[in-house]
Amino acid sequence: MENASTTTDNQTQSSQTTPLHQYSTVQVVPVQNYPVKSATPSPTVSKTVSAGLFGFIVVSTGTMGANLVKVSDGNMTMTQAAGDSLTKGAMGGTAAACATAASATLTNGGVAGLAVTLAAATGVSYMLNKVLS
Repeated sequence: MENASTTTDNQTQSSQTTPLHQYSTVQVVPVQNYPVKSATPSPTVSKTVSAGLFGFIVVSTGTMGANLVKVSDGNMTMTQAAGDSLTKGAMGGTAAACATAASATLTNGGVAGLAVTLAAATGVSYMLNKVLS
């Protein structure tokens, strides 16, 4: 009986100290190398074009919303509303593009960049409205 007890104790002790993972098979999967993107900044031209398109969309849709009220009141036709919206959208897009180009060229961003953006956009909008009016 002592031998059976000793054998059971030895098996219990060895099974408690032997890690079970050593008996499992491990498959090694090769690591895939993905291409690394370069950290080069985008050129000012693409920022300017993006700002111009965004300005066009924002100004033309805002103007169209205001013009639709005039259309529903009978003060403007739908053709006039669309033409006015596209014209003002083009002016807003041009102002946004010019302001972005000026800000990117003259400043490193921050408060100075915001000031240049606001001043340039306001100046270009004023000039375009003055010329087209």
